[in-house]
Amino acid sequence: MVGICFHFSDFSNLEKYMNKFLILIITMMLVLISSDASAAKKLYKWVDEHGNITYSDKVPPSQIKKKHEELNKHGVVLEKVANAKTKEEIKAARAERLRQIEAEKQAEELERQRQTIIKTYTSESEITRLKNERMAALQRNIELANQSLEFQKTSREQLLAIAADNERNGKEISPALKSRIEIVENKIKYQIQFIEIKQIEIVKVKTKFANDIKIYREAMQAAKGS
Repeated sequence: MVGICFHFSDFSNLEKYMNKFLILIITMMLVLISSDASAAKKLYKWVDEHGNITYSDKVPPSQIKKKHEELNKHGVVLEKVANAKTKEEIKAARAERLRQIEAEKQAEELERQRQTIIKTYTSESEITRLKNERMAALQRNIELANQSLEFQKTSREQLLAIAADNERNGKEISPALKSRIEIVENKIKYQIQFIEIKQIEIVKVKTKFANDIKIYREAMQAAKGS
């Protein structure tokens, strides 16, 4: 017959183990309780609509979006909450941001132009020479277009006169004559549009080269100053 024996020392070790386990459980519970207590001791501070400083463990709904502070149990500020922006403030901030972005783009574009002009031209006289050449070419285009326009107008008058004679004589205007008149009319419209485009280009060229000269002078002055 086999018997099982327990020594007193075994029970003693078991008791020690259980005591340690209980101590660990109690310690963890105390930590949790302490944490909850610390959390419960948080305070909120704000100034009400009458200018009075108010403390409470909860922020009223009317104050949630307004300026207030969160404090710990020692009165140290943990977090600051600013006033929620109004629609007007949000709109103004967005407009200001867009203005800043546009200003940055303009500054970048100006710097790009400055670098291009410095690399492109060797002197201010070169800028003036290129401007005069471009202006002369545009003026020549306009002169040739005006000559062509006058020629087409004369052709139209002649064709319309032929058509009028046919009508007076009771003759029907032929499809060929109608086609020629239409072609001339289209050429006249084209020349008028062409001249208008070239006149706009002249204004753009004047503006461009005036700006190039201005930027070039500023760059040269800055280089001398440095």
